[in-house]
Amino acid sequence: MITAALALLAATALSPIADQPGPADDPDLRCVAAVSFVLGASDDKQLGVDRVSGLTAVFMYYLGKVDARRPGLDYAKELGGLMNAPDYARQLPADLVRCGKEAEERGAMLQRLGEDLKRSVPLAESRPG
Repeated sequence: MITAALALLAATALSPIADQPGPADDPDLRCVAAVSFVLGASDDKQLGVDRVSGLTAVFMYYLGKVDARRPGLDYAKELGGLMNAPDYARQLPADLVRCGKEAEERGAMLQRLGEDLKRSVPLAESRPG
């Protein structure tokens, strides 16, 4: 009985996590790729400083989400494979819409948080000098 339990535990520990998609199927990695594509395909002057800054923040947000689940991921390999996949151009518009919607929601949440913190913690009044 104990041997069977240990064997089951070992098999479970060695098997991939069922709810974690492979890198190419990871929706957050797809967002990293989509934002990378937009930044790489556009001229900074064309986008403007504010838009480049915003896209860079979105890129870092999704990169952080992926990195938290997959530390040490070979981003060049995974993103290169994803962006060179035959169906990537067809999937890109949907990824941009999905990722943009999530980023807008997160941005709005952060803005509300900032406003709430300003009201509850008046930093300017408590700073010396």
